[in-house]
Amino acid sequence: MGGWTREEAEGTALKYPAWLAVLIGLLASGSTAAATAASESPGGDSLTFRLHYGPADRERAGRYQNVPVDVPAGTTRLSIAYAYDRKGGENVVDLGLIEPGPLEVGRTSFRGWSGGERAAITVASGSATPGYWPGPLPAGRWHVQLGLYKVAAGGVDVELTLELGREPQGSPPPVPPPRRDALRGEPAWYRGDLHTHTVHSDGSLTVAELAGLAREAGLDFIAITDHNNTAHQVEPFPENGLLHIVGEEVTTPGGHANVWGLGARDFVDFRLLPGDTDIERVVRDVTGRGALFSINHPFAECSQCSWAHPIPEAVAAIEVWNGPDGPQRRALALWDELLRSGRRITAVGSSDWHRHPRPLARGSVRVFASELSTPAVLAAIRAGRVIVMGETRSPTPEFTARSAGSRAGVGDTLPVVAGRVFRVEILAPGLGGGRADLYWNGESAASAPLGPEGGAAFERTASVGGYLRVQLYDAEGAIFALTNPIFVAVGPR
Repeated sequence: MGGWTREEAEGTALKYPAWLAVLIGLLASGSTAAATAASESPGGDSLTFRLHYGPADRERAGRYQNVPVDVPAGTTRLSIAYAYDRKGGENVVDLGLIEPGPLEVGRTSFRGWSGGERAAITVASGSATPGYWPGPLPAGRWHVQLGLYKVAAGGVDVELTLELGREPQGSPPPVPPPRRDALRGEPAWYRGDLHTHTVHSDGSLTVAELAGLAREAGLDFIAITDHNNTAHQVEPFPENGLLHIVGEEVTTPGGHANVWGLGARDFVDFRLLPGDTDIERVVRDVTGRGALFSINHPFAECSQCSWAHPIPEAVAAIEVWNGPDGPQRRALALWDELLRSGRRITAVGSSDWHRHPRPLARGSVRVFASELSTPAVLAAIRAGRVIVMGETRSPTPEFTARSAGSRAGVGDTLPVVAGRVFRVEILAPGLGGGRADLYWNGESAASAPLGPEGGAAFERTASVGGYLRVQLYDAEGAIFALTNPIFVAVGPR
């Protein structure tokens, strides 16, 4: 580099052939890279680099390293392969691709992201590896993004091979806007799974295969939430009566979140370190697009999966039930803490489905929506009209509260007179012999057996406002369902 400044080096890189421009760009970015092979061929250029990152690089230069790639006009294909010593899981390096443009959080144009799922990817005018968008390759400075998820004490050597091709390509498949009209027009409890994955991240099924599995499970809607991309939209969704909600699992170094209701080719940035104030802006931006932001598995065993960010006011929901084992105790406690603070945040559950043998839709949600459409389902989730379930086939339980001619269901507010008795009722058909546990402001308040028809009732009084919720158990004592709150507003005598 001699006496070049970073700006001079980056400017000079554009004057050289593609393979040399990549090397100069790497040196300009401060990366410890060495070119070990470079060649030009009739089909394009290829280049291999070896890069070294140590633990200090991960902390000092950032979790995400951007390797510049100058793509000349006429390029129709960019192929990338990388390899490194995983050292038994001590090293984990993720992969993504960025188009020319700004690199700031929230302004970057990602072409795709595969995390640690694939060792090689291709983006071309007419096709792309799952998790990446096909289409024309604009000339300019692209960046291969390497996410330093884990770096061993001795560092990690990454071999990165790039190939630029100029072969004729077909046209990319059209990506229609997500469906907004109703598949069914009547108000009802609709059954759905809000957290699923396909081959476009770390799932095992295509979109069509997942949709077929969802119909077999008795679902009315499904949200596809692949990690850090929405490229599943390149696959046509089957017209099988199942509502498809476009989502993304925003997989940050400080925890995971689902976003539901995104548009065609839409994207939510995931490069948010714990304590990064950009989380507030990202959540506000999601809400401004008409989508919902929901925290996933806030206390998880996997590395960097637990929620370490603040919880912005615009967060709509929190996942308290992840997978077939039932609700997570610490997630329930966090939800109750938020509710007691005055936050109207909705509890949801999901299967977090990736592959067999894990069952789809265990857990799942029942959402009382005005119709079966994406806007209606999202509005119902925002309003708290959700019951979290362990399965999809049984009737939806009823949870109501009554006082002086007023009736409230899940998500509603019941006005009561201070000190006056009001009635709480549960009906869970098919759950006779089980029990209902009633919670008031997050604390256990009462328990009652469910009669032969699955019914139970409680009489309550309140001197201050709060909320009621119910957890239902089957005859063997296994959790069956939990409701979102009925809020109680207390007025004077």
